[in-house]
Amino acid sequence: MLRHAFIMSVHTNLEQLQVLVAALHFGDAYIHVDKKQDTLFHDLKELYKDNSHVFLVEDRVSVNWSGFSQVQATIKLFELVESTKRTYDYIHFISGQDLPLMSHTQMDAYIESKGTDKQFVEVNDIGNYKWRLIQYSFFRENPKNRKKLYRFTDMALRFIQMPFIRRKNFKGFELYKGSSWFSITNECMKYILSYIRENDYCSKFEYTACPDEHFFQILLMNSKYEDKVLKYNSRYIVFEGLNASPKTLGVEDMEHFMNGQYMFARKFDMNKDRQVISGVLNRS
Repeated sequence: MLRHAFIMSVHTNLEQLQVLVAALHFGDAYIHVDKKQDTLFHDLKELYKDNSHVFLVEDRVSVNWSGFSQVQATIKLFELVESTKRTYDYIHFISGQDLPLMSHTQMDAYIESKGTDKQFVEVNDIGNYKWRLIQYSFFRENPKNRKKLYRFTDMALRFIQMPFIRRKNFKGFELYKGSSWFSITNECMKYILSYIRENDYCSKFEYTACPDEHFFQILLMNSKYEDKVLKYNSRYIVFEGLNASPKTLGVEDMEHFMNGQYMFARKFDMNKDRQVISGVLNRS
């Protein structure tokens, strides 16, 4: 059977995280807790101190929406996986509000049907989002960057830059975008770590917007892994309208994702709908 590691970036809801970790019993769980959430970190550390299948990042990052800190947290998780010297077939990056939709046997069969050398990474053309990378965004690491004042100021500064500034930080790279969440092989994870250690890649994302939706796509699609990327991450996620956050899924959504086409879905909130979580876990 395939060996799985589940790396997750979390910031809330201890009870739901316990349910998630229990659902991932067929693999090892690696958890990064937002540095701003000390109580959650210490509760998890105490809860899993004797569990040999759960690991927590100690050197945590303060994670901010649309900031490079999101990528830094993911890299910290990669490094934690590497430090254990455990070997896996797949590394699955999920949030604390995801749920697996398949059992171990089902997930293995699904991956094997696609090819065990494939990378489940959503990739799209950069389209109208090139501005995120070639213009300066100065407030992405401010915890209040979703407030109207900061968003308006950011837009105004970008508008001012348009006629004058075109950063050359990605010269020689084809640019892409996609979902932050992915499933990759252990070898691919090692390649990413090796590449960013040997090349000046991370600095290219300084003062960029939403780098977590570009960082891994650009790196892999400009590498030897290009032909191994499926351009599809096997996650069920729904964005409604112009909302920056995905829809919170309920029982009424189950028919759309409990169909064998997705490995994971997000997002779920135990405080809003416990029934859907029970339904997913009892059927997967």
